[in-house]
Amino acid sequence: MYEEILDQMQELLKDEVKNFGGDFGELEQAVMAMMMSFGKGLLKRLVNKNLNGYKGSSISCECDSSMKFVQHRPRNIHSLFGWIQIKRAYYHCRDCGAGLAPYDKSSGLGSEQLSPGLAKVCCLLAVDDSFAQTSRKLEELLGQKVSERTVERVVHQVGSVALGWQTRELVSFFQERKVPKAEAEPERLYVAVDGTTAHETDGWHEVKVGSIYWEDERFEKQKRYVGRFDKSKTFGWHVWLEACRCGLREADEVVFLGDGAPWIRNERRRHFGRSTFIIDWYHASEHIWDCGKVIFGEGIEATEKWSKERESWLWDGQTRKLLNDLQKQHKQHRGRKREELAKLHNYIRDNEQEMRYDVFRAKGYDIGSGAVEGACKHVVGKRLKQSGMIWSRTGCSATLALRLCWLNKSWDHLCSGKPLAA
Repeated sequence: MYEEILDQMQELLKDEVKNFGGDFGELEQAVMAMMMSFGKGLLKRLVNKNLNGYKGSSISCECDSSMKFVQHRPRNIHSLFGWIQIKRAYYHCRDCGAGLAPYDKSSGLGSEQLSPGLAKVCCLLAVDDSFAQTSRKLEELLGQKVSERTVERVVHQVGSVALGWQTRELVSFFQERKVPKAEAEPERLYVAVDGTTAHETDGWHEVKVGSIYWEDERFEKQKRYVGRFDKSKTFGWHVWLEACRCGLREADEVVFLGDGAPWIRNERRRHFGRSTFIIDWYHASEHIWDCGKVIFGEGIEATEKWSKERESWLWDGQTRKLLNDLQKQHKQHRGRKREELAKLHNYIRDNEQEMRYDVFRAKGYDIGSGAVEGACKHVVGKRLKQSGMIWSRTGCSATLALRLCWLNKSWDHLCSGKPLAA
């Protein structure tokens, strides 16, 4: 039968084959167009052949009354193959006026007209691209025209489901104290925490970001991320839950990376007390360069020379030498330069134990050169801070949650839950 079907399809394409002269690309497009057309017709037949949600003459209603079967009502659905019309059983309650098509929910059809398959592709593209670019790519890749506004609504719907899962997991933990099952048993687990910003309608707001990573048995780096608009205490619990899933309690060593901000120190102390705390190199060196720019000016050779020398002292663990030098220079300057030198001195003094980079490197620790900042750019910046983007809190949170599902490899779990119908 398979060969017979292929023979019939080949016969249908004989004119195109003759016109294209065997050109592979042209033939590929012709075959794709035929498959899309056949797929559309086959899907429509298969769907409408079934009872599509018919559960008898009546079903229970949420108002404790009963819904009566009315008819099989049509509905237009935009699928991967194009628009098709399906018919499904429709019930109505005379007491409360509610209507229901059970097939919609059981098949994952939501208020939007997109099929689960097309919505999945839509969301997958939107974890990286703007809604406008997603709309363009859908038409280019699948030949399906989905408006920018529809893309946005679908992403917000599915992303809100993902966000709800994250929130409910924490609520469930507080109620039941059930820790997530570890999916890995790393020898050394890294937890990096930082904050970045996203532009919302009422201004810029902080997004807290956590990155948890380790090497698996094949020495390949595995990463998981957390991104939330929460207050630090709530965010800390979300990071801890994800870290438990990554093998926090099974790990031989835990290394915590951050910039030393008070809220980061508090969450580290609360959840990762046994960890080795390291002020990530990116932020530490950034403080030195910021001070150098104030003293000598930006883009000046003297700035580079001064900053690199003190950076090398810090790299080699010579924090005492650096602190003495800053104290000496503090006496030689006035005004803002003096303030900046004092600021740098206090920062290094307060974090001296967490800046023993010579010791950390000797132990083989990742000192976080760009790891923390990179996580902020990868999780938030790449999607939420594209040119001209201004978000609502709902849209920003939902899109971020959707992106995290993709990055954390929980995409299939999200889609299998039929989020459009949630």
